[in-house]
Order: sequence, then structure tokens, then C-alpha cells
Amino acid sequence: MTSASTLRPLVAVVALLAAGSSQAAIQVFTDESSFLAALSSYATDTFDDLMPGQAYDGPLSRSAGSIGYSAWTTPNSPTLYGAGSSSDAWLSSNNAADFIVFDGFSMPVYAAGAYVFGSDLFGEHSSTGITAVRVTNEAAEQSVKFKFRADTTNYFGFLSDTPLVSFEVKTLYGQRNVTWPTVDDLTLAAVPEPGTYAMLLAGLAAVGFVVRRRKR
Repeated sequence: MTSASTLRPLVAVVALLAAGSSQAAIQVFTDESSFLAALSSYATDTFDDLMPGQAYDGPLSRSAGSIGYSAWTTPNSPTLYGAGSSSDAWLSSNNAADFIVFDGFSMPVYAAGAYVFGSDLFGEHSSTGITAVRVTNEAAEQSVKFKFRADTTNYFGFLSDTPLVSFEVKTLYGQRNVTWPTVDDLTLAAVPEPGTYAMLLAGLAAVGFVVRRRKR
């Protein structure tokens, strides 16, 4: 059982991850169906080509449909790890204290979402600790979400009005019950959604109005 004294440093780390973050331009979804319904087109990397129990030298060059990206870990080990089962493989880290980072998108990506949770030494689901996700866009705005004792249905999706530059996953745990960060079904969308276009047009109209006023 996790004690109150163990939880305090975990909460402090989550607060540190979220420090200075802004959610004004990043919309957050906590279930896959709502996230996908907000997208006009998207592609998903299921990770089912990975072999559970197999170590992979990072960074990995992968793709979700036509969108290429890099998957890597930091700061302790460059090795990633296949987890889950042969029927539903997951991507995890080799070092439990590492972040899993998705970045280097081959085209502008405005939305990213995935199932995020923890796994144990054997690559099986572990519900201990806290699973945290942080996304950053080109405007240097960040959004951080976390879930205590996340199960395999825990989902976080993010929709930004400017292209995303990274999607990071980390687990936080006590001195016992070590938990590795784990990701399944990473979904990416490269086309700005209608709402994003509307905001852009509204911004351009506002700029045009200011220019006209200054000319007068």
C-alpha cells in the first residue's frame, strides 16, 4: 500500500512537471472516442509489430499512417522495451525512471493521443504509482495531465491550435512497486481542425482591423 509520506513527493514531482504550463491553447480529452470525434482525419500506431519482452535500441523511427516520428527515452537509458502481449503489444521503457518521448514529426501535428499507464518488470500492466503526460507545442505552451493508479483504459488526447513538438510519458512511484511508463495506440493528426482554422481566421481578421485603424 502507498503511504501518505510516499504520495507527497509524487505529488510534488507532478506539480514540478506542470509548473509554468498553459492549457489555454491546448484542449484535453480523457477518452479516445471524444478525442477521435474531434478530429477530421487521423492515423494510429498500434505498436503491435513490437515483440513483448524484446529490447529495442532507441531512438526508434516509426509512423502513424503517413506521419513519421521518433520514439526515444531519456535521461537514463536509450533502450525501449516491448510490453503487453502478442495480441496487443505496448511500447515501454527499459528504465522505469525515464520519460518516453515522441517528437520529430515529419509534418505539422496538431493532435496527439494515446492510452498511457504503467507496466511491471515482466511487461504486464501495473496500476501502482502515477502516470503523467506532458505535451508541448511550437508556442512553448504545455499541458500536463496525470492519473493515479491508471489502468489500460486510461486515455489522454491533446488538440492544439499550433503544431505540437513533443508528447512525453512518465510514471512516478514510491520506493516499492516500481512502474515503467507504457503507451498503446498513439494517434496523431496532421491537419488543423475546423475550430483551429476558425481561430486563425479570427486572428487574421483582428490583425487586419488593427492595421486599418492605424492607417486612419
